[in-house]
Amino acid sequence: MSTDSTQQKKIILLAADEQEFEVEEAVVMEIGVVKTYFEDNPDSCDEPIPLPNVKSEYLLKVIEYCKWHLDQEDEEAKEFDRELFNTLDNEGMLQMLLAANYLDVKDLLEMLTQAVADRIANKSVEYVRRFFGIENDYTPEEEAELRKQNEWAFEDVEPDDDI
Repeated sequence: MSTDSTQQKKIILLAADEQEFEVEEAVVMEIGVVKTYFEDNPDSCDEPIPLPNVKSEYLLKVIEYCKWHLDQEDEEAKEFDRELFNTLDNEGMLQMLLAANYLDVKDLLEMLTQAVADRIANKSVEYVRRFFGIENDYTPEEEAELRKQNEWAFEDVEPDDDI
């Protein structure tokens, strides 16, 4: 049974969609932007910390990631990472990447960057454009010329998966 002296202080994080998350201080200190906020505002730790660039769905996943990596052994944390990445579709992966970058969770950002790179490796230009939501602004003639000049880049391209 926990006593008040062994319970960790809880910090409230406020997501972009106004959902609040009450999180143990040790966990939120794994989030770089929150740690910096506390260093800059030591007297405001009782107020919710606004995180306007992160939706609650992805903030929850970042919190879970930080908690697992704080509490678990390496192998258990790696299994959690695999499960997390397997549950994310491409849009979710990009949203998590943006959240990890904004929140300054370096290990998560590094893993997500690699996961995105793995997902687009050996894919067609069209696939990568759809993945990142990039509009093709080349004329058909310009694109044909670029493809001709860089034929090597199109070797071993895998068939596109549906995005």
